[in-house]
Amino acid sequence: MSLDVAVQVVNYRTRRQLEVCLPTVLADVAGLGARVLVLDNASGDDLSALAAAHPSVEFVDSDRNVGFGAGHNVLAARHDARALLILNPDTEIVEPRTVERLLAALADGVAAVGPQLVSSSGAVDPRDHGELHGFRARVALAAGDSHYRRRDAPADVAWVSGAACLVDRAAFDAVGGFDPEFFLFKEEEDLFVRIRERGGRVLYLPTVRVRHEGGVVASRDEHMPASMARFAAKHAPRRRVLLPVHRTVTVWGGRLDRLLGR
Repeated sequence: MSLDVAVQVVNYRTRRQLEVCLPTVLADVAGLGARVLVLDNASGDDLSALAAAHPSVEFVDSDRNVGFGAGHNVLAARHDARALLILNPDTEIVEPRTVERLLAALADGVAAVGPQLVSSSGAVDPRDHGELHGFRARVALAAGDSHYRRRDAPADVAWVSGAACLVDRAAFDAVGGFDPEFFLFKEEEDLFVRIRERGGRVLYLPTVRVRHEGGVVASRDEHMPASMARFAAKHAPRRRVLLPVHRTVTVWGGRLDRLLGR
C-alpha cells in the first residue's frame, strides 16, 4: 500500500518523553496510510516496553550516535512514503487531524510545512520558524542567523523547526536529505535553504499547533557553535562583515517593537 506519510522520531535518552509522544502520534495518524519509525541513537535507553506496547511502530537501533539529521536520513531510507513528518520525542500532537491538515498543505509548490509550536502553558516558541521577507529578515539570513516575528496566519518562511515539520519526499530526496555534518542544530535551516534554492516553498502554518517543551535533547551551548560555523561556511560567506550590522538591527528593531507594543 502506498504510504501518505512516515512519522520519524530520533531518540536520545528521551524514553520518558517518547512514552507520552507516541500514543498521541498513533491516534492522530489512524486512518491515514502511515508508518511510524523510531531510531534509538545509541542512547542506552531500554525501549523494549515501548516496542511491546506499540507493535505497529518500527524501532531501529543505531550502533552509534550519528546526530539528528543523519538519524533521520537513516529512517528515511527505510520507507517510500510521499511525505516525512520529522518529529521530536518531546512533542505531543494535541489537536485533531494534525497530520492530515499538514499533508493538505503540501500543494502549490509547498515542499515543507511546519506547525506553530506551543508549550503546555500555551506560550508560542519563538524558534518555531525564521522569517523570509523584510529588511530585518534579509539581514539576519545574510549573517547566517534568523529573524522571528509572531504570526497567527500562514506565511512563506525561510525555515520551520525540525522539532515538528512535514517534508515532501521528492523535495527531500532531490537535495540529498539532511547534511550529516550538522550533528545537532541548524540542520533543518540548511535543509530548507537547499529546498528553497530549488524552488520549493516552506510554509509556516500556525493554524495547526503542536505541543513542544524543548530543551530536552541537548544543550545548545554544546553543539551550536560548530553548527553555526558550518552553516555560515555553506550559506553566509559574508557573515563576519554582516554580523555587526545584524546585531545593530536586532537591538534597535527590538527597541522599536517594544515602543510600538508588539
